[in-house]
Amino acid sequence: MIRGSRRRADTERRDDGPGTYAGGPATVIQADLTIAGDLTTDGAIVIEGTVIGTVNGREVTVRECGQVEGMILAETAFIEGVVVGPIQANSVTLYTSAHVVGNVFHHELTVQPGATIEGRRPWRPHIDRKQVPA
Repeated sequence: MIRGSRRRADTERRDDGPGTYAGGPATVIQADLTIAGDLTTDGAIVIEGTVIGTVNGREVTVRECGQVEGMILAETAFIEGVVVGPIQANSVTLYTSAHVVGNVFHHELTVQPGATIEGRRPWRPHIDRKQVPA
């Protein structure tokens, strides 16, 4: 497992933004870090840097300065930054600054004004991130 720094603010969900997690500390990929490879956790991942590969976690947050080039598999995905590849999550929130190039497979999708999606948005009854082949 690859870990970035942990922040106390990332340990509980707040109403003032994505990337905080009620299940424990989140793994944070810092803005100056690029990872080439797959990341998998049963917890939360907050991406402020760049990940080239599959990101699989219970909760995945791509901050405005973050970028993922590959698939995101999650129970919940919060996207503020750039994702080039498919997203498969039960709940997906695309914030104003989000830019997604790829399909967004979801059960629940929230798109704020200004977010861009270059791909389809097919609905799914339930997505089990542990059963989806990467």
